Amino acid sequence: MRALVTEGRSRRWVVAEVPPPDIGPHEVLVEVVAAGLNRADLLMREGSYVPTSADWNVPLNRVGFEMAGRVRTVGPRVPGTGSGFGSGFGPGQLVMAQTGGACAELVAVDHRLLLPVPEAVTATEAAGLPSALLTEYDALTEIARIRPADRVLITGATSGVGLVGVQLARALGAGTVIATTRSAAKTELLRSLGADRVIDTSTTGLTEALGPDAYDVCLDHVGGVQVADLMGAAATSARIVQIGRLGGDRTELDLELLAARRLRLIGTTFRGREADELHTLVAHLRTALPGLLSDVRAVIDSVRAFTAPEDAAERLTQPGLTGKVVLRIA
Repeated sequence: MRALVTEGRSRRWVVAEVPPPDIGPHEVLVEVVAAGLNRADLLMREGSYVPTSADWNVPLNRVGFEMAGRVRTVGPRVPGTGSGFGSGFGPGQLVMAQTGGACAELVAVDHRLLLPVPEAVTATEAAGLPSALLTEYDALTEIARIRPADRVLITGATSGVGLVGVQLARALGAGTVIATTRSAAKTELLRSLGADRVIDTSTTGLTEALGPDAYDVCLDHVGGVQVADLMGAAATSARIVQIGRLGGDRTELDLELLAARRLRLIGTTFRGREADELHTLVAHLRTALPGLLSDVRAVIDSVRAFTAPEDAAERLTQPGLTGKVVLRIA
């Protein structure tokens, strides 16, 4: 079969022939229709990111963390067959998952990592959802424990993950959703997805724009020195979930402020997560998904050809990127 791999010293992405995956007793063989690309794919190509979680079970030169496709075969220990939420998985069913080596014609995925795709969602749209859904749902529900009427701040909100975070915060009952961006042109998009307020951080300092006591929960996709500003704008007992580090991986914190406001600064990553933890998170999301997917969609920046992967890689590095770059595989 064909799969996208990182080639030797050049570190270029190329389409290569690789052995088809063996299917284990708990696994489902999926014919991939489309795969989503992420910043982590670029970091992995550079050698600065090495996936170690239980959902990465292919060689490290393989590319891709998420996909959507149709079930071809199910292992003997996959429950039942069916075509809906809460059922097993049957041949021909459209599914999506966060899984290693997703940019390939076939992937074998543990059924406990699969999410069914409703009829209203296309494979192209679904391919851009799994990583963002898992990341933001976990951050909002399991880590920050979002409560009704919480004021939620999403930084770096026009990233593929951030765009889903804005929608999820609204769908999960946030009282107010505040989004940050460095592009005024993206304000209307963020408002259309559920942001009550949008802050353009290219023209306004975050601290002065927010003021004190501005939010209860923050999903931070930027990191860097901005984390200190986020603490200054937090309400007492606010929860800051640090997810991405587009702005750098170092900052200086006011520990007196952290203590005085009883803030919680919590880091998260999917690197190194064990199978049981991933299965539990997917099970929770699978239960919530029917209601959420009527309010949450992937924003697709562009769809690129599987046979021109460097074109997709270049798009991932461009500053005007909005949403996900998707590779069409079948």
